[in-house]
Amino acid sequence: MDATVISANVTNIKLGGFDVPGLQAIEYKVVRNRQNIHNIGGDERIGVLYGPMYVTGMLRFRSTSPYLDKLINKEIEKVGTEEEEFQIVVEFKGTYGAYAKKTERTLTFDECHVEGKSFSIDANGIGVTDYTFTAARIREE
Repeated sequence: MDATVISANVTNIKLGGFDVPGLQAIEYKVVRNRQNIHNIGGDERIGVLYGPMYVTGMLRFRSTSPYLDKLINKEIEKVGTEEEEFQIVVEFKGTYGAYAKKTERTLTFDECHVEGKSFSIDANGIGVTDYTFTAARIREE
């Protein structure tokens, strides 16, 4: 089976159903709480118990994202409510041969919340904003 090369410049990303200009990168990690189970009197693990799962991630924008800025600056009483939730949909596309610009895989992050924001500007004068988020789940199609 041939490997599919995914290209960032033809990949589509939507936040809350809207295309997002200026997105430079997306990173995510699935976190699952895990507890080792040991026998009494022994030091070897005999099993593993898994707990809740959640997703953490980061979106990097050239300059800023007005959509995410609006969410992070919401009034404190609305934080953590459905009004603040959004969805991220990423359509990964191939670049070569029969796979060119064809959607190869779609990731959907549900019930996302913006957790933080950091801004930096480099020697070239280009501002970059990183937004951290959490999601209740990730679906892959």
